[in-house]
Amino acid sequence: MVAKSKKAVAAAADIDIESAAVPGAMALFSPMSLDSFADFSRDTFAAVTKSNRALSEGLQAIGHEILAYATSSLESASQTATKLLGAKTFDEVIQLNSDLARAAIGTLVERSAKLSEMSVALASETFAPLGGRVEATLNKLTRTATV
Repeated sequence: MVAKSKKAVAAAADIDIESAAVPGAMALFSPMSLDSFADFSRDTFAAVTKSNRALSEGLQAIGHEILAYATSSLESASQTATKLLGAKTFDEVIQLNSDLARAAIGTLVERSAKLSEMSVALASETFAPLGGRVEATLNKLTRTATV
């Protein structure tokens, strides 16, 4: 009955079902047994797990780096505030303030570069297992079409 309804719809739309299919599309996909599909899925799950582990460890390292930067910045600001309270002249206040700003900018640039390097390394470590699985998926599901 389903075949009749498909033919009826095709006839009503004046479409030939066989000619509507992409020629050679089914020739691109190779058959896969249940065991090979299970192995393939297991390998893909392992790659996703490895990718998630790398992401988690990388984000944790970046979090520790940010916390260390915040701690050192607060310590530096606290030391400068203590020195500012003991300043006797306005020139000394200006000098302490400019020293703090200069050190803060230098540290910011240094830590930003380090965080940038860590982020690039994190991205490459996270996507490496997945990239391998994309290639394996394409190799597994398709085969070279012979013309």
